[in-house]
Amino acid sequence: MSIYLAVQHTEGRPNGVSDLEEANDVTVISAQLSSDELVSNEDITTTHSIIEAGRHESEQKEKEKTEVKYNNANGQLVVSFNIWNILKKGAINLVLPFINGIMLGFGEIFAHEVGFKYGFVGARVQPPRRQVQAQAQTKSRFI
Repeated sequence: MSIYLAVQHTEGRPNGVSDLEEANDVTVISAQLSSDELVSNEDITTTHSIIEAGRHESEQKEKEKTEVKYNNANGQLVVSFNIWNILKKGAINLVLPFINGIMLGFGEIFAHEVGFKYGFVGARVQPPRRQVQAQAQTKSRFI
């Protein structure tokens, strides 16, 4: 078994390689490669046939996609309408604005409460009597 067959020389191996060196190279390569890693001609043929079958299958799928199937005898395309499918596909558009509104609302309430606590002028709190009571307490505190 010569590992130098792929090298194009008249002798079948590079110049200066003896039989002992070739046997040593064969031993080293055999030790480094397991039988699973070696590729035979049968593996190449099998791989090629798998690739060809996959190409053929993908071509058939492309043909099926381009063909329009008409469900009606008049040649018109009939589309089924299901409200549940529309709701499933649009659910994110219905839910996210609601969550966004809740977050904005709580953020605004939180900001006004923080502003009220630290005495900012523009703080609006509900009910307004809380603000009046807070002002009355601050005035009486200094007397």
